[in-house]
Amino acid sequence: MRSLALVLVSIIVLACPISSARAEQEVVGGSPVPSGRWPDAVAVLMRDGFCTGTLIAPDVVITAGHCIDAGPLEVIVDTIDHGRAGGQRIRVAWARAYPNWPRRYDIGVLMLDEPARAKPRKVTSACTARELLVRGRRVEIVGFGLATAQGLDSNTRLHQATVPVTDPTCTLDPACEPSVAPHGEFMAGGHGADSCFGDSGGPVYVATNEGMSLIGVVSRGLALPAAPCGNGGVYVRVDKVIAWVQSVTGRKLERTTCEGRGDEFELDGDGGCAAGSGVGGYAALVLLLCAWLLHRRDRLKSTISAVQP
Repeated sequence: MRSLALVLVSIIVLACPISSARAEQEVVGGSPVPSGRWPDAVAVLMRDGFCTGTLIAPDVVITAGHCIDAGPLEVIVDTIDHGRAGGQRIRVAWARAYPNWPRRYDIGVLMLDEPARAKPRKVTSACTARELLVRGRRVEIVGFGLATAQGLDSNTRLHQATVPVTDPTCTLDPACEPSVAPHGEFMAGGHGADSCFGDSGGPVYVATNEGMSLIGVVSRGLALPAAPCGNGGVYVRVDKVIAWVQSVTGRKLERTTCEGRGDEFELDGDGGCAAGSGVGGYAALVLLLCAWLLHRRDRLKSTISAVQP
């Protein structure tokens, strides 16, 4: 599973930097991020490795569940190079992964010791995600990960890449997690544009009427022996874990609006809620209508019986 390998390789890179002529090149098909472009994309530092995360509340960072296992210690907010001085360094007060994340949502949250100065990123509501997550939709992946398809450089800079959504429901590849399919994850990228080792937990942004919003979190890739990066990746839908994040952190996240429609929630199977609607909601409505009609019929029968001689 490449999600665990992402952290392990980042540990190796920090311990044994590898010289590379492409150390300053793109994050597998992307480009270096200019200063101030994504101040909410944060570097998540462990004792011997790193991941990426996104500031979604003044003192809350969302990242990958497998990054929590590595013991995050500190984040750097509003930096484009975690290997140099700059940005706001904040200690991690506590970290928590989504329950049973290897078989559910590869998501984790970090509570910071103090609020960050950067503005938190708005997350997409369920209705926004359903509308925008279609095949071919262009999304932006951002992270501090390695920059070559072989994953053999020593990059510390923040990079970005624009990639298309290839499977909006994440049902076409064995890398998709069956327990949350369809619609719990999505796939994007490929053909040389992809997230890589160290991008784990990083943001996937999508353009909305309210600006660039967080729609996904980097989880894992579709690795090949010759090129572990560049073949596309699997991303967790953020709208599916909003209720859980708010529950464990006590923070209310700012979400995109739904143009007059309420943002529905349904049970996610883990005792929390997840945004969504669909066939289940319509079935419940039909059952309710049938019950009302039967009740009306019984009342009518009773009335007729009462007035008959």
